[in-house]
Amino acid sequence: MTSISPQSTLPELLKIANDNHLGLINLPDEEKATLIACIKERGQLELEYGEETLFEKVRVVRRVTGAVSIFFEKDEPEAKPKAKAKPKASSEPKEK
Repeated sequence: MTSISPQSTLPELLKIANDNHLGLINLPDEEKATLIACIKERGQLELEYGEETLFEKVRVVRRVTGAVSIFFEKDEPEAKPKAKAKPKASSEPKEK
């Protein structure tokens, strides 16, 4: 079982958040809320203004205003092949 506490370091908390984001673990909503609150608290304590840290697909930014933001990277969908362009219709009248 994962241990989420205010005494955990920021990298430990980010690993838990990343594992949950990737589906390696499944946290209940209450634990997710606790995790986010702990990450924001540790971010204010451990990061300087304007600094950010990244753990795989989770990024924490301490803005110059002091606010801490957490970002979860989305998986990019595979690029779909582009459809061939249809021939343009001529604007000139057709001859009969």
